[in-house]
Amino acid sequence: MSSQDKFKYIFIPCSASEPITTNEESKEGGLSDDYLAKRAKEYFFAKSNGAARAKALDEASPEDRKRLAQQVRNQYASSDNADAKSQLEKMDDEMLINLLKASQGSATCEITALTVPTPLNNYRGVSMYGDDNAKNLNLPLNERATAILKACGHQSNSIHGDVFVGRYHDNEAEDIWERVDFDEAEVQGDLESKEWVKKAKQKGGGGGIGTAAASLSGMMNGAGGGLTNNVGEENGYKWSQTEDEVEIKFSVPAGTKAKYCKVKFGSKTLRVTVAGQTFCDGETWGPIIVDESTYTIQDDPESESGRELCISLGKKSNEHWNYAVMKK
Repeated sequence: MSSQDKFKYIFIPCSASEPITTNEESKEGGLSDDYLAKRAKEYFFAKSNGAARAKALDEASPEDRKRLAQQVRNQYASSDNADAKSQLEKMDDEMLINLLKASQGSATCEITALTVPTPLNNYRGVSMYGDDNAKNLNLPLNERATAILKACGHQSNSIHGDVFVGRYHDNEAEDIWERVDFDEAEVQGDLESKEWVKKAKQKGGGGGIGTAAASLSGMMNGAGGGLTNNVGEENGYKWSQTEDEVEIKFSVPAGTKAKYCKVKFGSKTLRVTVAGQTFCDGETWGPIIVDESTYTIQDDPESESGRELCISLGKKSNEHWNYAVMKK
């Protein structure tokens, strides 16, 4: 394989005593099977012992499954979340176990857009891949990764735990999506002097404007965000759009019924909970027509669980959306 068929990306350990390293992998997967997204998901899944947890749930005896289900109910018994308690009361033990498996036994990561592709940066985006449970796990602050984030204009965020960083070229007009090189030289020394950081802070440069960075969990299987995409995968859901509507799909546990789901549409917000678990809560890219927004539960043979929650948002205007929902 020639060097033209490979791309470079970096790994930034949380511990400042460990060096930033550059890795090289194949571009072969493209957008739909991006190596970096897969690598990050596998890394954080393994580090959190996700496979062991999933296996333990699969191999649990009937008595253990019953006990685990009751522990979940007890956990919510003293909660102020009335919706969660009400929905849990309607669920049998098997459904609760499936919910646990869905939340603890799948490989995911959180992708933060440092820059999104724009004409000014020649349609080059840079994304940071981290553990989506970093704060819940009380992982320590990654000072180097946080400094990079803030240098790109995102002042309201901080990064915890190890991260990967990669660059991609995304220009829909020319039908281009590919990985391009990003190595440790681009984040070492004076960040403000780096050309890509300088561009990120210019108007139309794709960086932040002093607020929180967009959290883009894997545009098209975690490949990164972009201004020209019509489809993507963010924060655990897949989405697509037409001129009139945006469709969002969540993989939900086997056995999930409509009565377990609560979807709240706002003029520019969306909140989704399934059996008390928040799947989505944030601001949509553009305003929506609430009366023309709906949701359904349906079978999905392509997902591991076999079920999906499908949400349709009616666009108030025919503008192009750059993402579906940004987490609060």
